[in-house]
Amino acid sequence: MMNLLTKLRKDSRMSQEDLANKLNLSRPTLVSIEKGDRDLTISELKTLALIFDLPLEFLISEMEHPKGELPATHPSNWIKFLNLVLACIKYGAGEDGKITKTKLAKLVYLSDFAHYYRTLKPISGFEYKKLANGPVPIEFFEVIDTNESLTTENKGGAILISLIEQPSESAFTKEELDLIKAICKKWKHKKTQEIVEFTHKQIPWSVCKDREAIPYELINMEEPENIF
Repeated sequence: MMNLLTKLRKDSRMSQEDLANKLNLSRPTLVSIEKGDRDLTISELKTLALIFDLPLEFLISEMEHPKGELPATHPSNWIKFLNLVLACIKYGAGEDGKITKTKLAKLVYLSDFAHYYRTLKPISGFEYKKLANGPVPIEFFEVIDTNESLTTENKGGAILISLIEQPSESAFTKEELDLIKAICKKWKHKKTQEIVEFTHKQIPWSVCKDREAIPYELINMEEPENIF
């Protein structure tokens, strides 16, 4: 069945070359997207919404994944991950509304893995890696560097992040949001180094090699009092 992107393009009488140029993609890349071999990024979906004058939410809900299962990097999960980042800023930042980039990454990680510990299902489903300031998904850096819902500033060698737009809390279940709030409340007044040391003592960090993906399942080996 013709997918939504192909239908929109043909209804607008655009060639693949035309649409690829508007999306700043090569034609072969667009072909891969239309065939279902590559997913659209959230930035590409935003551009499509402008091109076809459609609500972004409509494109996200109507875009089908050929495998019948949404991967972590599907745009709808990008929205969930973005709101997880924004929620951790909202509830984890200091009185001045600012939080260090490293501490924010830790709160996002703890939220995902603590929810997996409780329900066997993470909040975002993104893949976390053992990086220098991790555990962290590589997509975290894209959100921080490019998203217009937040702002960054350098101060004393640290990157401080604050909100421009509030998170959409409807993206979460009540259980998810309550857990995010609880984690942020616990660490809100702690120093960045304290949360770094805490996460680096956890089993998921300890048993993985540098740059290796960290399986969510490892958190189930942790003692309950050490989940967050």
